[in-house]
This record gives sequence, structure tokens and C-alpha cells, in this order.
Amino acid sequence: MVSAGSFPSISMSLAEKRVTLHNLSWDSYAMILQALGNNRAARLFYYHGMLEIMTPLEQHENASSIIDDYVKILTEEGDQPIKSLQSTTLNQPELKVGAEPDQCYYILNEPLVRGKTVDLIN
Repeated sequence: MVSAGSFPSISMSLAEKRVTLHNLSWDSYAMILQALGNNRAARLFYYHGMLEIMTPLEQHENASSIIDDYVKILTEEGDQPIKSLQSTTLNQPELKVGAEPDQCYYILNEPLVRGKTVDLIN
């Protein structure tokens, strides 16, 4: 029999720092986005009153870069056109949802946005 105290402790470090705020209105989220501006390391995710602010660390950025390379290789090998929006802010005010992914892409719908500037903030 193994006692509870004999298991080794497992320590995991996240590849980012996160802060979560609750009961925040869409208007407050929009004001925070505007106040922080575009030149920042923090990424925001808003969902029905919950705001998560995430600051990626080196491990996170390395993994994001590898995944980005993988997506680009797959689409190139599959002769599939791709439009990358990088870490564009994706807001849907009518749904009260906003996100800033590490990377985002138009793959299947790339022909619909080819040659266009995509504005998803408003």
C-alpha cells in the first residue's frame, strides 16, 4: 500500500501568465481594448462577461511558431491557398465574444478574402 505522502509532487509551469475578470460588460471590454492599443504583448479573450488576459512566455511563442509553420507546410503541400491574419482581434459584439488568437487563417474561405483587407474589430 502506498501512502498519500509518498507520491512525488508534480510541478507544471504554464507557458503564459493569465488573469481572469468576471462580470465585465462588452463596453468595458471594448474600452480596455482601446486603452491597451495594438502594440502590446497581452492577448485578450472575452466571452459573455468573462475577460481573460494572457501574456505569452517564450515557451508559448515557440509552440505557436511551430504550429504556424505546420499549418503553412500542410496548406502548401496540399496546394491550398491560405491567408494569414496573424493575431488579429476577432470581435463579434452581437454574440458578446472577442478573441485574439496567436495565429488565425482563412483556408477554405480564402477566395472570399483574397486581395481584401479584413476588418474584424468592428
